[in-house]
Amino acid sequence: MAEVDFACSCGNVRGVLQNAAPSAVCHLICYCSDCRAYARHLGQMTQLEPGGGSPLVQVAPFAIDITSGSNHIACLRLSSKGLYRWYAACCDTPIANSVGTPRVPLAGMWRPLFSTVDPFGPVRTLGFTKMSRPGGPRRDKATHRMLSGLIRNALSGYTSGIASRSPFFAADRSPIVAPVVLTEADRKRAYLE
Repeated sequence: MAEVDFACSCGNVRGVLQNAAPSAVCHLICYCSDCRAYARHLGQMTQLEPGGGSPLVQVAPFAIDITSGSNHIACLRLSSKGLYRWYAACCDTPIANSVGTPRVPLAGMWRPLFSTVDPFGPVRTLGFTKMSRPGGPRRDKATHRMLSGLIRNALSGYTSGIASRSPFFAADRSPIVAPVVLTEADRKRAYLE
């Protein structure tokens, strides 16, 4: 399987994604308002797909290697119950979304990070399309593929004993940096449509 390099927009945070193949990742576009608010908060709206979709590649965190710049990684949450949204604080480039524990081996990586997207194959999944903006699709596509990929990656990680390995969590399962929850004012700005 292929390895694909990735970097934030200024190049301070760099890494490699192992096992970059359609059978190991889910190439998707998420149209949920949370992902769009995250992009707006970081000033990344120009990177979105028509209709306000966030271009993502769902991967197993144990396949992500940060090779330099981990000291630039920061984390925010849109609310106290929201996903952990990892980004490069040096240039406000999104890196990945995850749940708040490495026990669930899932990371939705920001597709513009990658030097090439060819190994991922075409976009196969469209999610939360009911929240898309004008010009976006209105019907979800192949969300079962996203869920089956999550289950497959989790099983692979658990059977090999590496499921909890993640560049975003320490050995004691705590996040490598404390997530910052957006203030109410920042949340309102982020969700402006």
